[in-house]
Formats: sequence, C-alpha cells, structure tokens
Amino acid sequence: MKRAETETEKERILEEAERTTTRVTRILLAEDDTEMRCLLAWRLEADSYEVITAEDGLELHKQLAPALAGSRKQAGEPEFDLIISDIRMPGFSGLEVLASLRRQDRTTPVILITAFGDDETRDTALCLGASTVIDKPFDVDDLCAVARRIMPPRSNEGAGRDPA
Repeated sequence: MKRAETETEKERILEEAERTTTRVTRILLAEDDTEMRCLLAWRLEADSYEVITAEDGLELHKQLAPALAGSRKQAGEPEFDLIISDIRMPGFSGLEVLASLRRQDRTTPVILITAFGDDETRDTALCLGASTVIDKPFDVDDLCAVARRIMPPRSNEGAGRDPA
C-alpha cells in the first residue's frame, strides 16, 4: 500500500512540474496606435500566443526593465519569448530598446515594424540584431507567419492555469 501511495505522489509531482514548466509563448507587443495594437494582439492571441501589450516606448521599456537592468529572471517575473515593436513611438523608440537589450546581451528575438522604413533605418535595426523589419502597411497574417517562423507557439494545455 505504501508503494502505491509513493507512485501516486510521484505522478502528482511530475504532472505539477509539467504544468508549471510548460507555458505559452509570450509576446511583448509595443505599438502606439491603439487600433493597430488591439488588432495585432487579437490576431496573435488567435494563434495561441500570450500577448502583453505596451502602448508606447516608455511602457515597453518598463516591461523590459528587469532585463535592461541586467537582472536575470526572478520567480514570477514575465519572460518574453518574442518582442514585436513599432520603431517610432513616444518615449523610447523600438531601436533604442533593441540597442539596450543587446547591450545587456539579451538575445530575445525582435520584430520591428515601421511606417517610416528606409534603408538606413532597416540597416541599423538589422545591425542591432532585429530579426526582421516589416514596413507598414502590412498584412497581419504575414506578420503572424513571421512570428510563427521565429518563435512557434507552445502548447498551453494546463499551463499554470487553475482548473476553476
């Protein structure tokens, strides 16, 4: 009887560990145009991503503050698997935030989007380590395809969610 209880306890611990270590792919989306931000978030969530939004460069910087300060992930701190950011935003530009991440040796993939794309901006972004630069207007499905190629969504079945 004792052995059966031990095996059941092992199974429960393994199931709990799998639930807490398997999580959805998290995207940090920064876009100062409200309608565009909501549309992109909705579409990415439909692709099974968890999307955290920032309405401008200041909020993007705030979301990334632990990484930009050089601290490693702490318990309960959000970890972003992919960042999608507009380049021109109030506060900090997407390029400034990307440069800050790379100075801290952060390798999180970054997709930059812009309505003001020129060769110099694109070259700067790619030199800073952007995964790609997408010019507006763009097809939302195309952006999602790029996101899937760079960081496919992970299964979220039971991922840290309470059954209640």
